Amino acid sequence: MEPIIRIENVSYTYEGGEQDQVEALLDVNVRVDAGVFVAVIGHNGSGKSTLAKHMNAILLPTRGDVYVLGMNTRDRSMLWNIRQTVGMVFQNPDNQIVATTVEEDVAFGPENLGVPPHEIRRRVDEALTLVDMRGYEQAGPHQLSGGQKQRVAIAGVIAMRPKCIVLDEPTAMLDPVGRQEVLRTVRRLASEEGITVVHITHFMSEAVMADRVIVMDDGRIALDGGPREVFSSPDALRRLQLDVPQVTELAFELSRRGVKMPRTPLTVKELAEDVDALLSGRYAR
Repeated sequence: MEPIIRIENVSYTYEGGEQDQVEALLDVNVRVDAGVFVAVIGHNGSGKSTLAKHMNAILLPTRGDVYVLGMNTRDRSMLWNIRQTVGMVFQNPDNQIVATTVEEDVAFGPENLGVPPHEIRRRVDEALTLVDMRGYEQAGPHQLSGGQKQRVAIAGVIAMRPKCIVLDEPTAMLDPVGRQEVLRTVRRLASEEGITVVHITHFMSEAVMADRVIVMDDGRIALDGGPREVFSSPDALRRLQLDVPQVTELAFELSRRGVKMPRTPLTVKELAEDVDALLSGRYAR
């Protein structure tokens, strides 16, 4: 089956004059299959946001090729189709909200696609339901919290009916409540709606929710695997200037003190289950 996104030997150089060239990506190869929730993490300057911007042709490779359902992003005649297939949500929702009311903003994309009015109405209602923003149709975006604005921005992308949504650090500017609101939405899109999600984040607690974690370092892919596999290497992550989730760190500290853990826990719930199993004798140390 054709992957949603196929990145082949991609390098990208930011041009800032002869002395200021920055190689942000170096021979990167990535395949993103349909229906998968992928988290991309890395320290500042690792190349993760540059990688995200290649996924719907905001940036074009200096070398190599990016394919979206087989369409090469270098082919400018396919740009419209590529951006309908892969929607993008940015860090600051204020940069993506363009209308004076919530429903007008969500309708903006489908209107520009020439979607009939009755279908636009259906898509707006459906998208706002998916992000838990029904009842806010007539609200002005300036009246919303940061988390609500970001969910409206996501709804605007959903209304375009993309097969994949790339979120470039969508929770970076939000408080903890707003972060949880957005994460619930992202999880629902991936698990219930079957939309492929690529989530760029520097929060390890968000990456553990993904099916797959890609770790970027200095423009290259340093680690790539399931969350439990990636976070089972805390020393490697620290060398990459990253931390592991707090519950995982606690489990490693227990292991260092002679407590053999059943697995590498990724969430508070998993850690609690493992500790309970140890205390009750269901798991032999």
